[in-house]
Amino acid sequence: MISIRRAAPEDAPVLGGIISRFFAEEGFPGTPDELLAKAGMFLAESANAAFLATEEDSVVGVATVTTTFGFEVGRYAELEDLYVAPGHRSAGVASSLIEAAAAWCRSQGCGIIEVVVTPEGDQRHHLTSWYLRRGFSDEGRHILWRSLGDD
Repeated sequence: MISIRRAAPEDAPVLGGIISRFFAEEGFPGTPDELLAKAGMFLAESANAAFLATEEDSVVGVATVTTTFGFEVGRYAELEDLYVAPGHRSAGVASSLIEAAAAWCRSQGCGIIEVVVTPEGDQRHHLTSWYLRRGFSDEGRHILWRSLGDD
């Protein structure tokens, strides 16, 4: 049976491990050591939460969310990462992770939760239609970003 729980700061190694698995599967940049360090930083922020799906002693899925505040909608959240191990997909694990994250976001005063779908994610996994079936709506907005790193 799958259970969902919020990750605690001491879960940073577990969170780093499942995120590393996700990033490796999708071809995202980041070494396991880098992602472990980021997991610790992520869990230290009170505006963030991670939810782990476990089966017995194994972590089989994760959802991460961040919250912020803006003038347009007030407090809101972004579903940053959602991953379920291949052997546990199509069993409702991802939907359960989303619902756990959404419940926490509501408890933090968030009025909406958003998710960014990349063109690659949509092409490979049909994510837009998948999220639409789970209550998200397509507002037609585009996300533009600019690196603030050294050029």
